[in-house]
Amino acid sequence: MDTDLRRFKDIMEDGRRIVFFTGAGVSVKSGIPDFRSMGGLFDEISDAGHSPEYLLSVDHLNDNPESFINFYRKRLLAADKAPNIVHKYIASMEESGKSPGVITQNIDGLHKDAGSQNIDELHGTLNRFYCTGCRRQFTKETIMERDLKHCSCGSVLRPDIVLYGEMLDERAIFSAIDKISNANVLVVLGSSLVVNPAAAMTSYFNGDHFIIINKDPTPFDQDATLVFNRDMTEVIETIQ
Repeated sequence: MDTDLRRFKDIMEDGRRIVFFTGAGVSVKSGIPDFRSMGGLFDEISDAGHSPEYLLSVDHLNDNPESFINFYRKRLLAADKAPNIVHKYIASMEESGKSPGVITQNIDGLHKDAGSQNIDELHGTLNRFYCTGCRRQFTKETIMERDLKHCSCGSVLRPDIVLYGEMLDERAIFSAIDKISNANVLVVLGSSLVVNPAAAMTSYFNGDHFIIINKDPTPFDQDATLVFNRDMTEVIETIQ
């Protein structure tokens, strides 16, 4: 084990308020493409006649509900995807009492599937759906098992995620800020930290150790205690 990994391991063993902040990179090993990376979902769908941002927008939902339904069912619902070692490690840290929870930009729901309980899902989750008319709520399992596209009231069922053109959930943002403000260790995994609110979140951290694990450099690397530009699953496997 090299010096940086040993130091990371010691920090995690000594830490008592360890907050995790995750981006799309944390789920790549689970088979879910990184939206913007080369070869990711962004590139895969950008030649389909509309921009990925439009396809994931409230305008698309309003302009063509059936097209929106077909898009999210084809591109977003990942019934065969399972949490990887990183999701499970984060959940285990919460279960042990060392972590108050995780903040995520992801909508895949894999943190919950791994066992995390205290999750701030900044962009919502595909584990929940609701009716755009009567607001009745559904689980992803119900949607998929019953092949539901519309509510009994006739309105479209949509995933409980933040679409382009919609506001983020203020409760999740304030909860995330509270977590970061009170953390003594902040670990960022798989986020480029270039898109708000992620880019602004780290400014609330006043703790002892700021760790970044991401395959590419971020604008905040110079502020970090440790930076690992390598496969995060290998990093987590090594320190356990």
